[in-house]
Amino acid sequence: MYNKNDTWKELQPLLPSKNQITDNIRPLEKYELINEMEIHIDEYERNAEITVVVLHGVGGNGRLVSFIAVPLVKKGYNVICPDLPGYGFTKYNKRLTYNDWIEVGSEIVERELLKSRKVFLIGLSAGGMLAYNVACRQQEISGLIVSNLLDNREEEVRIYSAKNKFQAKYGIKLLNLLPSFLKNFKIPIKMVTNMEALVNDKEILKVLLEDKYGAGSSVDVGFLLSMMNSSPLKEPENFEKPPVLMVHPGNDLWTPLRISEIFFNRISSEKRIVILEKAGHFPVEEPGLTQMEEAIFRFINEFS
Repeated sequence: MYNKNDTWKELQPLLPSKNQITDNIRPLEKYELINEMEIHIDEYERNAEITVVVLHGVGGNGRLVSFIAVPLVKKGYNVICPDLPGYGFTKYNKRLTYNDWIEVGSEIVERELLKSRKVFLIGLSAGGMLAYNVACRQQEISGLIVSNLLDNREEEVRIYSAKNKFQAKYGIKLLNLLPSFLKNFKIPIKMVTNMEALVNDKEILKVLLEDKYGAGSSVDVGFLLSMMNSSPLKEPENFEKPPVLMVHPGNDLWTPLRISEIFFNRISSEKRIVILEKAGHFPVEEPGLTQMEEAIFRFINEFS
């Protein structure tokens, strides 16, 4: 599986040493069957009472979020990082929709709750709104942590998410007009999204854009449309639990703070926000990276 992929190995020396996978902190790879899909999971099992599930976004995979998984493991938590369908080594034989991502996240959380564990859910990038939707269905989780909350119903959000303003204004409308069979086709994700702003570190960006299991991969047109046309399972005014922590990159060149605040400010549940200094969309820059870790630790301690 990930022994066939060199991207994460090339990424490790570019990260602070405290965030690198080592011989002592290395995930167990496994598959779980969810809705006839074989979901590949990186699991860091610590036999703890608290599990943290980390959901990546578009152009990511479960191994690339190891930079936040490792410090969580060092704190003694179980950590689960799935490859969402379409990325990494997850296997499927169906036409994907955004609802499949919600189903996968919800089922993983449900299985952890059934083990009588407290569950915290982290969503990075587009994984933030995904985690929000999962939390709408799994309200027994102890806390929701997001780096971004992108409501694609908002034009300003679509403008920043897309490759350019023309695609944001007209691209989705044109793709919606395609015959059904054409929506099965795949297109490189960097053709339709602003992947050049994925991370501010140019050396890391080069590595990520070449990853055929992440940012360098292709996406089903139908899946992309289902995500862009989706609505949150609950309006934020009706989201009363669990508590929410947003750890937003302070130097996010892809999705700036104000477009996440459009949604975040309307959330009714108890909430916190921490701005990560000098961190980009993929928040690996210091001091923001350490600030994110510390904010997450405080939040888990407060609500566990």
